[in-house]
Amino acid sequence: MAEDTPIQKNAPSENEDYKKVSFTEAFRISKWGLSLFFKNHPYATTAYIVGQTIFKVEDIIYTLIFAKALDELMKVIQQPNAIIEGMYPYLAILLGYSVVETILSYFIWHAESILRLNSDLFLRREFYYKLNKLGIQTLEQPDVSDRVHRANGYLWNIFRYVDSSIDFVANFVKVVVAFVLVLRFMPQFVILTLLISIPYLLIDRVMRGKIYKLRFENTEKNRRVNEAAYTLQSPASLQEITITKSFGFIDKIYTDFSNWIIKQHLRFSQKSRLWSHIVAFFRDLLTFYGYLEIFKRFLNGSLSIGNVAFWMRSLNILEGSVTRLVQNFNDVSESAIQVKDVYKLFNTEPVMNDGYKVLPSMEKGPIIKFENVTFSYPRNDKKVIKNLNLEIKSGEKVAIVGQNGAGKTTLVKLICKFYKPLEGKITINGEDLSEIKSESLYKNVGTLFQDFNQYSSLTVKENITIGNIDNIDETRMRVAAQTADALNFIEEYPNKFDTIMSERYKGGIRPSTGQWQKIALARFFYRNSPLVIFDEPTASIDPDSEYNIFSKIYDFFEDKTVIIISHRFSTVRNADRIIVLDNGEIAEQGTHEELIKLGGKYANSFKLQAEGYKE
Repeated sequence: MAEDTPIQKNAPSENEDYKKVSFTEAFRISKWGLSLFFKNHPYATTAYIVGQTIFKVEDIIYTLIFAKALDELMKVIQQPNAIIEGMYPYLAILLGYSVVETILSYFIWHAESILRLNSDLFLRREFYYKLNKLGIQTLEQPDVSDRVHRANGYLWNIFRYVDSSIDFVANFVKVVVAFVLVLRFMPQFVILTLLISIPYLLIDRVMRGKIYKLRFENTEKNRRVNEAAYTLQSPASLQEITITKSFGFIDKIYTDFSNWIIKQHLRFSQKSRLWSHIVAFFRDLLTFYGYLEIFKRFLNGSLSIGNVAFWMRSLNILEGSVTRLVQNFNDVSESAIQVKDVYKLFNTEPVMNDGYKVLPSMEKGPIIKFENVTFSYPRNDKKVIKNLNLEIKSGEKVAIVGQNGAGKTTLVKLICKFYKPLEGKITINGEDLSEIKSESLYKNVGTLFQDFNQYSSLTVKENITIGNIDNIDETRMRVAAQTADALNFIEEYPNKFDTIMSERYKGGIRPSTGQWQKIALARFFYRNSPLVIFDEPTASIDPDSEYNIFSKIYDFFEDKTVIIISHRFSTVRNADRIIVLDNGEIAEQGTHEELIKLGGKYANSFKLQAEGYKE
């Protein structure tokens, strides 16, 4: 891909979050990151912070003890009357210090292992809990989708960020101690060390910023090409890809972009590495200068051999600590920019706040009312639902039909509280839907969408009873499977209801599309909710099975409120009322016979479909 790739030119520039994170914001992000770890493992987090801080300054203490022991050794060598016993206290201190250091290292390692090994689990759980709380309407906003994509990629950086923050504080303490120590002995070394560190700080920071900017500006394109790659990994997608010979085309989309990203990344990394080696060379020169000054003082008798060892090591500690502190600072800054997306996502509020009223568990189907409801999808001015007024009675069996884009599925999503109306309101048994607590609503609702979930890693039993898995009623499960016309083929499976629904697992099988839909139907028969919503419930089912299912469905859900969306008129003709939607408005409504007599849209569509079946 060319250097002036149009992807980069046309990249979204709605904000410039990649450029910097203020100190205050970095502090807030650090506080939030630490709170996540404290929430899940308070003792391990505390032990790790304290242990790391103590451990950072141990080499200064060790160097001081070692220098004193070395001076005592020189006394033994230089003075024949000196006794070796004079060294014993220093050797005992060194030995004791080594024991303490070993124990401290173990506890730091143990605490870090707990945090690191558990971070994948609890960070992923915190992530999908947050997404679930945000809701469909919030997640479908393009800027939120981009943030979710970036946050998903940077989720694992939270531990690194917290670790870097702790490391930065511990190194800062170490630098201050070494700074105060060396400043009195050789102030020019301290000044030169700080001056050399400034270019390294700036160069490294700039290069890291360019790399993140590259990733940030290409987030949406990255999502698109990754989706292309996932398509090539899907056995279901490969069927059509193989026939249309589109594998090479999709592969090229993914490969071209990925190679371009890698090329840009390497270009920035090479420049950063070159400059870091140049700065390292000057740091080495400064260290040799410091050694030379120490040797001069030793030769003029102002330093003992122990002091020589101590100050040589102290210069190394200061130079290394400052370098490490600069790296820590840039690591924290870079991670803060990345973790900022996760932080902002976790602090994103849902477009639609949850209600506060608890809907009681219902025995009978609820009354549903649409009062002057208007709705359009985010970033789309087209009104999908227009000033809709509709009442569905308790226990009524309602079918909704209409052309694609008429607003049928949108109507269902509004009832399910996935979206909130722009205007008007929806009530359930007289209660405003926006004020009803979602959890209490969903306890009373069973919904089967056209794009129903296929839990391929679960068994047939788990697929049918999911949501009620702790208290399985075997009899009810078999009745649900039989009502969905699924019992016969389930009984033919190798492990019957305990068969895993994928051939990728031992003893598992691959159900056909129609069998999957029947199992999904059985799931909602088993759920047997007061409000039952089916969106194209038999789209993949053969006509015979469809007849068997719908000859029972209305009796099965007696006293329940049932809403069915379907293009098949054989499915909807026995409904209590059929509602014809057209461009978000009710064009016609009535029983099948009434609509046929009316001779309008429904009658015309029914006639065309009937003629198609005859052919």
